[in-house]
Amino acid sequence: MNRRGASSDGRPRIAVVGAVTVDGSHLRAALVKHGVPGARVDLYGTTEGEVVLSDYGGEARMIQEPDLEDLARHELIFLCEHADAALADAVPGSVIIDLHGASPAQVSPLGLAPHEVARDAKCFAVPHPMALVLAEVLHPLHRELGLAEATAVVIRPASDFGRKGVEELRDQAVCLLSFSQVPVTTFGRQLAFNIVPDALLPVGQRGLESRINREVADLLGWADSHFAVKLLAAAVFYGHGLQLHFRLARDASLEEVRSVLEHDGLLRPSTAEAAATPLDVTDEMRTSLSELAEDGMGAYWLWGVAGETAANVAQRAVRLAATLFDL
Repeated sequence: MNRRGASSDGRPRIAVVGAVTVDGSHLRAALVKHGVPGARVDLYGTTEGEVVLSDYGGEARMIQEPDLEDLARHELIFLCEHADAALADAVPGSVIIDLHGASPAQVSPLGLAPHEVARDAKCFAVPHPMALVLAEVLHPLHRELGLAEATAVVIRPASDFGRKGVEELRDQAVCLLSFSQVPVTTFGRQLAFNIVPDALLPVGQRGLESRINREVADLLGWADSHFAVKLLAAAVFYGHGLQLHFRLARDASLEEVRSVLEHDGLLRPSTAEAAATPLDVTDEMRTSLSELAEDGMGAYWLWGVAGETAANVAQRAVRLAATLFDL
């Protein structure tokens, strides 16, 4: 194919690698929402020899295996799946925005203004959706009161594993209720009416917990990490559950902690209508906190739910691209 690095109007030609992954699907939607025309966007992904059909803004597209020579003709590459380790060296004239966590680039701290972005860099890391959610929850506590340490257990829905995950959870539930054999192609075991640690899932990304730990520290600007996370997959179709436990660096009352979280709009008064379960935020991109309580040992418990976290990160990646290029 005859491609140029930029279109006739000087705007960048864009490659999306991993276009049919969860991150890739949200990224395509974010590019369309930003007004990027399909004529400047090429879609790639691991197809293992099969023809994969997808779309861009409703226009049918064929997904093809990424080729380094072909990718090098694009000024901007969004990386949404694992790619060749030589990618960065093979595309020296391209800017890579990595949503997959495969690049060595450090994520930018929270609150970084557009003019502070290192425009001469060639590789940018966008944090994992859950790292961004957790960092944004912990940020006001760290900023106002200081955090000595924090841990989190994250309940992941089937949608974290794409369309195949949602469909398999549905099929598992139907099969169990009809006393037939349960399909386990995606999850490797029964997830319906069950909870499975992320490390036991064949679709789980190895090292994901370590990646989230590292990225939360980067986002908060910590020289060393005071944070650890465990991931659990549960029989939930959409929406994440977050159980946080944290200890402050100084003494503070429960009301002081509550005031900090309420000031940033994260914690709202508990009402019958308040979002308190994953089901309550299914179609939303917001994070809602509730159930703040002392643990009786000088630390605190905090429950929260988060909706379309991957969509939020895709929009963040497109906003970053817009600071570097005239999209």
